[in-house]
Amino acid sequence: MSDWGGVYLAGGAVALSTLAFYLSSNSASAKAKRLGARLPPGPPKAVLVGNLFNFPNGRWYETFSEWAKEYGDVVHVDLAGVHMIILNSLEAIQELAEKRMIHAGRPYSTMVCDLMMEGFTMVLSQPGPDFKEQRRIFHGSIGPQAIKEYDSLILQRSLELLEALSKFEGDVFPLLMRVVGGILTTIAYGEKIYQDHGERLVAINTENIGLIAYAFTQIWSVDIFPPLRYLPTWIPGFTFPKIGARAYYLASQIRYWSFGAVKKAVAEGSADDSLVSRYLANPIVSEDNLRDAVAVMWGAGADTTVTSIVNFLFSIVVFPEWQIKIQEEIDEVVGHDQVPNINNISKLKIFNAVWKESFRWNASVPLGVPHMSTQEDVWNGYYIPKQTILHCNIGFITRDPRLWGNDSHEFKPLRFHPDFNPNLDKLPDIMSIPFGFGRRICPGRFLAERISRQIVAAILSKYTVTPLEGEEVTADMQFVDAAIRRPADFRCRFIPRYS
Repeated sequence: MSDWGGVYLAGGAVALSTLAFYLSSNSASAKAKRLGARLPPGPPKAVLVGNLFNFPNGRWYETFSEWAKEYGDVVHVDLAGVHMIILNSLEAIQELAEKRMIHAGRPYSTMVCDLMMEGFTMVLSQPGPDFKEQRRIFHGSIGPQAIKEYDSLILQRSLELLEALSKFEGDVFPLLMRVVGGILTTIAYGEKIYQDHGERLVAINTENIGLIAYAFTQIWSVDIFPPLRYLPTWIPGFTFPKIGARAYYLASQIRYWSFGAVKKAVAEGSADDSLVSRYLANPIVSEDNLRDAVAVMWGAGADTTVTSIVNFLFSIVVFPEWQIKIQEEIDEVVGHDQVPNINNISKLKIFNAVWKESFRWNASVPLGVPHMSTQEDVWNGYYIPKQTILHCNIGFITRDPRLWGNDSHEFKPLRFHPDFNPNLDKLPDIMSIPFGFGRRICPGRFLAERISRQIVAAILSKYTVTPLEGEEVTADMQFVDAAIRRPADFRCRFIPRYS
């Protein structure tokens, strides 16, 4: 070998050594050590790629919950330099996701935010002036004091649903989506839009939500290497271009079409009452933020609300004794063959206990929407790097025996009944936990709960819900693999209580 060859080898060795030193001294572990902390425990990691090859391809919630049992309340995952922390205790979630504002960001996804055009939504946007103004729109229009004005509409649509359920058999989810989507369409954009275009709009929204729920539980190559976004949709081997293109079209319809139709009607003097027409007539907020806030309320609200209803119906079919108790209570408090209204419903102790237990037993969004750390942090000796993705394992904590007792995996509504549980006031607020934490808590939760409780109370006043003839519904049924969780093959029928 020539002298020059030796020089090249020596230079290469020095360069590699320098690079290795730089990487090791700037690694998350090294930064943690300098702060007297350590990275949280987690599944075994490979050199350079971390957990890229032992991260679940699907069913994140189930895997994360198994990791919680093995590694504890705070679990660390490294996806080739992208840090992820899974929070498996209410204490950790409240401290990090609720109290510390530096963990209130949202992770940026090229797939979801750009290719699927969901980056405009308040759910995924970063805190800032637009975020605050959109939350003010929510509070003023569907906050706890404002939602009472929609009670008559919700009751009317619930009565229409009762008619549609006569002799119904099968998967009730699509029917409920049409009803709840119709309610939200009327509130957001008015009765005219609902009557003329409601069915088409609900179909668009249903498809879009399905794509988003799927996208949230996948690792996309375009998120790891963003230039891939410029690939044409016909390139084989990649699914993200076609999914992204379809979702982009659907999101553009949700964001612009209905708002534009109402805006035109307002200008022509032909608009009926809606959130959009009210705010356009009295412009106290920017038009863009009004458009986007209402699109989120309408677009994101239906699926989670309907899933809560389906999970409740699933619970009372699996445990029919509680269905009987609720119906007896409705007959006693409200009257035979009478549909409860929202005022009656508040007096139904058994019904509300079962409702809360179904909410706890099967959380509709078991991982919520992930947070992101905008600064590095140390908590309980654990180091959290900047831009760490934080998953709040809501489904795990709603069944955590430390919070709910040793029977936490059992369906026991009496834990929420004031006459049977003297420690009821010591339980966590189950009607808050599934909706998120801190400044990221869902601002539409009050309307969602009002709609869903009215619908299920109306159903049980008129019908007994049973499995299809010859079929069995059990507690261990498979659930759909998506961000929003409901039983995959739950089919039922509605038998009239009174002829």
